[in-house]
Formats: sequence, C-alpha cells, structure tokens
Amino acid sequence: MDPGARKEGILKAASRVFATKGYHKASVSDITTEAGIARGTFYLYFKGKRDVFSELVDMLTIRLEACLRRVDLSPGKPPWEDQIRANVSRLASILLSERELTLILYNHYMGLDEEYDTKIREFYARITNAALGALRLGQQMRLLRPEFNPHLAALHMVGSVKEVIYHIAAYGEPDIPAEELVREMLEYHLAGIKTK
Repeated sequence: MDPGARKEGILKAASRVFATKGYHKASVSDITTEAGIARGTFYLYFKGKRDVFSELVDMLTIRLEACLRRVDLSPGKPPWEDQIRANVSRLASILLSERELTLILYNHYMGLDEEYDTKIREFYARITNAALGALRLGQQMRLLRPEFNPHLAALHMVGSVKEVIYHIAAYGEPDIPAEELVREMLEYHLAGIKTK
C-alpha cells in the first residue's frame, strides 16, 4: 500500500477510536486493530497516540482556517452579512463532516495529560483568535458596534457554536437543515453587535 494512503488510514482509524473511546482510554493497540495493521507499522508513521492526535488536530485547524475568507466591501461584492454567512457555512460543513474529530475536540477531559491539554488549548486559542480578528476588523470597518468587547464576544461565539455543533455531531439534534442552522446562529450572534 502507498505510504500516504497507509498514514491516512491510520489517521482515520485513530479518529474513530478516539471518538468512540475518548483520547485517554484509547490505546495504540485499539488504533492498530481498527486500522488492520501491525503495531510495528503504526510506529513507522507515528511515535504514539499523542502524535496521531496532534496531527489530527493540526489537520482540522488548518482546514478551518483555510475556509475563512476576509470580508470584502468592494463594489460588486456580496453584502458583508452574506460573506459572513458563507464563512460560517464552510466552518459548520467541515465540523459536521468530521464528526468523529469534532466529538474528540468538543468532548474532552482536561488535567489528565499535559501534552493533550496543551494541544486542546492551542486549538481553541487559534479558533478564538480568528474570531477575535474578524470582530476587530468588523469594528474597524464600522460594521459592528465600537463599544462591545471583541475578546469577550469571540469567547462567547466560540463557546456557543461549540455547544451547538457538539449536540448535532453527538446526538443528531436539533435536526435542522445546515442553511437554517447557520442563519439562526448568525442572527443570534450578530443581533447584539451589528451597528444599528
């Protein structure tokens, strides 16, 4: 088998194992069994389960950051609200298409493994900083009210979106079309911070 395909298979197997058992209860043996490979084959690609987990988080983070587009107010461009809606739609699509990894990231226990904790904190810091940058830009463009605290708003947005996406990924609820989900989340968040 092609080495790239083998590594991808290990990553997918690890994602399934972590989502089912949780990171802390999962073992390299669980991953190799799920991937249908020998333990030695696993170690050709990864040092251990932390290494696999770290790569999975990095891959998701890169995909999430890459899907975001800066709002463009140039003539002929769609209204800024539509551009934001498109960004949120792409984010939700990625998180819901990667349900296993979403469950791992959104349903975790801190304090048991410092390296794991650091990776989770880094993930949330990058996502929160991306939201913070977008909110500050919105304030500079005078699309959003200048007096609200963008850092607090970014934390609020990331936390509430996390909870909604987690429930949909874990339980399939609420059963709502993606377009309606994005519209509702945006309406909720933007209502309090848009300029009147």
